[in-house]
Amino acid sequence: MICQFQRTIKKPVVIEGVGLHTGKKVKVKLYPAKKNEGINFIRKNTLIPAKIEFAHSFEYSTSLMKSGVVIRTVEHLMAALYFTAIDNIYVEVDEEELPILDGSSKEFVDAIKSAGIQTLNEEKFYAVLENPVYINQGDKYIEGRPSNIMKFTYKADYNNTIIGKRSFTYMPNDKESYKGLFSARTYCFLEEVEYLKNMGLAKGGSLKNAIVFHNNTVLNQEGLRFEDEPVRHKVLDLVGDLYLLGYPIIGEIYSFKGGHRLNAEFVKALLHTDSISIKPASEIKEFVEGATFVKVV
Repeated sequence: MICQFQRTIKKPVVIEGVGLHTGKKVKVKLYPAKKNEGINFIRKNTLIPAKIEFAHSFEYSTSLMKSGVVIRTVEHLMAALYFTAIDNIYVEVDEEELPILDGSSKEFVDAIKSAGIQTLNEEKFYAVLENPVYINQGDKYIEGRPSNIMKFTYKADYNNTIIGKRSFTYMPNDKESYKGLFSARTYCFLEEVEYLKNMGLAKGGSLKNAIVFHNNTVLNQEGLRFEDEPVRHKVLDLVGDLYLLGYPIIGEIYSFKGGHRLNAEFVKALLHTDSISIKPASEIKEFVEGATFVKVV
């Protein structure tokens, strides 16, 4: 999934729903942007770039903040922008949290596709991992390794027979690993619900926008969309959080039990350890194994 040129959407599109944690109705408007303008959120007349330096909170979601204005739960939209290879866009939000929709990135991806993709007359840039990077929090860790492939792996480790020790690998140049990834839903355990509500979270949560587990069973009547849906969603979150780097990463990323906070720390480590170099598409096309310039939709 190597695009030669930057992309935006052709026309504005509106998405409406309810915030997972706030429970408030929210309207999101996506607008086209010019080349090199990047991904930017707008709320209360404040423009908040989708960059790691504005990452603010990581309690069960990723939030951005600038000048006291907060945008919560950005990771699913960020993943959708990555999956559709959007580099430049404005996201106007009338509440503090993006809508959870069905708990995945699918409806965001569908909205972006319905708006159409506009190719811009400017090369796309990529972050090439030049040196190994390793960070950890206790037994949780994320490791990045230089490679001529784009590869994201997540391994879970739950005392749960449904999730257990499953892992999932996403490779943008491999259509099979991409198939259905953006429709994997967020999840929680029934035992967590009361705790989340006591923290003022999950006010908009329901079986319509999250998978809920209890005693090794799925409470959602329709069951799982994929046998490994929870781990797929962890990869979705990882991709969305890593896109706060501002560029797609070329290299191998392996996360063991990682979450939003560790994802953000990994992005900071990439920037602060001189482990990446930013290169235009024309310089990396031949470097990336199996890559050709493609039209991503």
